Order: sequence, then C-alpha cells, then structure tokens
Amino acid sequence: MAGCGRIEQLLTEELIQLEQEGREIDRAYWQNKIAACGTDKAKLLAVYDKLTALPMRADFAYAEPTALSEIKKESNVSALESDQYVPVDDTYFSGAWLGRCIGCAWGQPCEGWRHPAIVEWYKNAGKYPVRSYFPTVSGDKRNERESSDEKLCGMPPDDDTRFTVLNYLLLKEKGYAIDAYDIGNMWSYRVPFRNVFTAESQAYLNFINCEDIWPWGKPENAAEVMEKAQTATYLNPYREWIGAQIRADAFGYVAAGMPILASELAYVDASFSHVKNGIYGEMFFAAMIAAAFVHKDAHKCFDIALATIPQKSRFAEEVLWAKHLAETCETREELMEKILAPSEKYNGVHTINNATFCIAAIMRYPEDFRNAVAFAVECGMDTDCNGATVGSFMGALLGEQGIPVDLSDAIKDTFSVGVAPYDNYSIRAFAKEVKSLREQLNSL
Repeated sequence: MAGCGRIEQLLTEELIQLEQEGREIDRAYWQNKIAACGTDKAKLLAVYDKLTALPMRADFAYAEPTALSEIKKESNVSALESDQYVPVDDTYFSGAWLGRCIGCAWGQPCEGWRHPAIVEWYKNAGKYPVRSYFPTVSGDKRNERESSDEKLCGMPPDDDTRFTVLNYLLLKEKGYAIDAYDIGNMWSYRVPFRNVFTAESQAYLNFINCEDIWPWGKPENAAEVMEKAQTATYLNPYREWIGAQIRADAFGYVAAGMPILASELAYVDASFSHVKNGIYGEMFFAAMIAAAFVHKDAHKCFDIALATIPQKSRFAEEVLWAKHLAETCETREELMEKILAPSEKYNGVHTINNATFCIAAIMRYPEDFRNAVAFAVECGMDTDCNGATVGSFMGALLGEQGIPVDLSDAIKDTFSVGVAPYDNYSIRAFAKEVKSLREQLNSL
C-alpha cells in the first residue's frame, strides 16, 4: 500500500525515522535486509514488522508521547491562564490570512531550494537583500511559477492555503467537536489524492483502505475504527514531517485568543497523519497564532505556545535554541549561519528544522512583517510553508495595518485553493467569514 513511494523506499525512510525517534537500530544492517528483499512485498512487510517492534534506546533523552493525555502530562499547559473569549478586530483576521497568502506566495517559487541558491538568484536579479517576492528574472534565467514577482496576480493554489480553508470548512460544519475520523472523511470527500504528499498521502491511503471505513456517514465506533486504521503510523515514515504544521492556522483563527483550545483542535487534525514532533509542530503554531490575536508580544505568544507541548521534546529544545539565537546573535548574517548549520540533520520538509527557521525569523523581527517573512524564506528548505506560517503569525500579531502596502497590493486581495467557492476569492472576505464563525461558535 505504497503511496508516496514504493514499499522498499518507504522502509528506507523508516530507518531514518526510527533512528531519529530514539529506537535501537543498526541502519546499515537493516538497509541490507531491505535490499535483499528486492521488490518482494511479502518479504518487505516481514522486515517492516520487525522494524516496528524495535525497542527505544535506553539513553534517549526525550519524552515524546503521541496521546493527548500524555502530551498534557509532559507539557506546562496547566500553568496557563484558562482560555477566555474576547472580541477581536477585523484587522487581525484579515492580517493573518493576508499574511499567510503573502508569505506562501513569496516562498512558493523557491520551494525546496537551499539558502545559497536563493541568495544567488536574488543577487543575479539585482534584488538582494531579500525584501519582496521572488524575482521572475535572474540574469539569463527565469522562474515561471505563478507567484514570482512579475507574474503574481493573487495567491495561486497551494496546500499551505488549501488546508486552512478545508479546516475552516470542517469547523463550520462540525464546530469545535471534531475527531480524527472527521478529518479523514473531509479529506476523502474534498481532497484529490494527488493533492496530498508524504505523511498525508500515507494517512489518506490508510484511511480509505481500512475495511471499517464507511463510504458515507460516520460509524458509532469511529474511535475504534481510527485505531484500527493506524492512519498516522502504518507505512508512514513521514510522520514527523511538516505536513501537519502547515495545517495549524484555521484552528488558530477560529479559536483566536484561545490558545489552549487551538492547540487541542490542532492535535485532532495532526494525529490523523502524524505522531510526536509532527503533532507538536501543529499544536505549537496553532496556539502561537491564536495567542497573537490578543497578546501583542511575540515573546509572550511563544511562551504560551511552548507550554502546550512536551517540554522534554526535540521540538521544544530546538525552538528554544532558535529563539535564543535570534535574541543573542549580533548580526542577521550570524543568525542565518548558525540557524542553518545543523538543519540538514533532518529532511528538508521535516517539522523541526523548518520550525526553527520560523522562530528565528519571528524572534529576530517581532515587529517587522517584511523582514520576518524575508528571513524565513531566505533560510530555504520548505520556503512556502515557512513564509506562510511566519506571515500568518505576524499578520495576526500586527494586523493588516502592519503589513507593507507594496506586499499586500501585489497580491490583489485574491486567492485560489481549488475548493469551491474559494477560487479567485477575496482574501478580506474570507477573513470576515472566519471571524464570523468564531463569533458564532462562541455565542452558543
């Protein structure tokens, strides 16, 4: 049941994931075992069964649960003030969604690029330092992505914006009482399979191939069905990659000012496709964005978000490190060098390394939308995801009035996600819909 790769490829990725999450594993030994199986599916699955049974290392220094009850035990969420609904001005909702669209468009043309290539492109275009959208023309080369600067006329379709809309629609239908089965149902009805990747593709397949998944409605024993489906884990070596982190925003918006609720809604969504740090990334940024609507201090928002996740996790350790670097490095160049130095220890679309780029950007420029997004994109790797996340947070923090006019004018108040009716749709109109839903859900 391979989706994002053949089974032998998935098993090779699994070796890396198991090592990172602290299992006792000799990667070379198991890689030879995989190679000896060739393409024999039965033999490969037999190896997979043995891999999933490997124990944790005794010296693994982290506590990284996946169950929400255990996450709460390892977090500091009990020290936070209880959520309270407070009115929020329109400008912060339009700022958040406009900021996400701007950041996503900015990073989309160089998605997957590394920092040196991005710098070279801007320099050859005569537009370095990075201050605005990705140049279409650089020397004798062209970038034909729809969001490069000469072609930009609205935020084109992208999974970083599509999932925000989809999760908004789910909350509009179900309210705050959602579960993982609802996530799978929504995806299978609204998301073409070729529009999901890595962890999402594997979770999607696990969901629709579970014999207890109904083609309509929702079974009474949905929780047991989801446990059997193993959507986040079965043949899913991408379960700590960035796919959940980019789905956080709708929960931060609809639970604006209520970071505990936002993080718990994000947990439900993330747990469909991810485990451990993959979940923490979505919980953290949902809480951080939710906090930004009412707490106009990026450092306070960070502290609130950090409290919602396990304190002894790799994610917590590395975002704290990124924050420290942002606050202590004397120059932008020093910060860039230090934040990039260890980033290749994870895949370019992993949750943790990309989260450190986002936090470094926000904490270096907590009152400067342009420079925060520019730094996140210039770091490289998952540039559209990181530009979108930073833009969303900064927009929620500063409001639309805090976004430079040249950046907002260029995107022409328009986005498309390939989900009806949200194509060539007004960014500000969607933001008003989100605010209205928040008010509706909190008036019941």
